[in-house]
Amino acid sequence: MVPTRRCPSAKVSSIEQYIRDTFQQQVIGYGGCVEWPPRSPDLNPLDFFLWGYIKQRAYATPPPTLQELRNRITDACANVSPAMLYNVQREVQSRVQMCIVAEGHHFEHDR
Repeated sequence: MVPTRRCPSAKVSSIEQYIRDTFQQQVIGYGGCVEWPPRSPDLNPLDFFLWGYIKQRAYATPPPTLQELRNRITDACANVSPAMLYNVQREVQSRVQMCIVAEGHHFEHDR
């Protein structure tokens, strides 16, 4: 399926028309044949990994100052290792498979 977005104007652009003619009922997008959800936290590594990781590191103890909080966030980002990113990539693959099995419905609570 090909992701696309709907133009705000009522007039369909020649590119959007080409995509619709070429891919017909396989267009994913806002207002397309298959609606694209506005936000998919189950599939977004920032939601299921990074924000929790940073929050855990930044607030292990209450930061005494705003600058200390900034330093902790910067340090947490700098300490994301290639091995962690590899695990996140594998998790994305797993979650995509679960999404397929769930036919696009919410699935994370089933993990």
